[in-house]
Amino acid sequence: MKNLADALSVWQTVPSNAHENPWAIRNPLDEARDLYRMVRSGSSGIDEIRELIAVPEIIKEALLAYAERYPKDGQHIYCVLHFRERVADEFERLVEKAESCTELPQETDEAVESEMLVN
Repeated sequence: MKNLADALSVWQTVPSNAHENPWAIRNPLDEARDLYRMVRSGSSGIDEIRELIAVPEIIKEALLAYAERYPKDGQHIYCVLHFRERVADEFERLVEKAESCTELPQETDEAVESEMLVN
């Protein structure tokens, strides 16, 4: 079985406009940002989004088997699977960034009030 990165020599040849090509995909960072907005708005949880992004292993194996058997479709399948991996990476980066921001010590209201009284 091919490694997704090796199989993606076609990655840059796939048009990015869905009107030109039904296999077209968007920027993984944009996709991850849109999904992360769903977490921030409270409409979905982080684990729900991770599940949404992920391709179940049994499905991935079936797609890769099909891609090997039908190389014409295979190139597009490899691109879409690679896209999902990139979206997952970008989503995790956004989650980690948000978690690191929330871990910063925040001033308490009392400390801010006392500074305001002193100045």
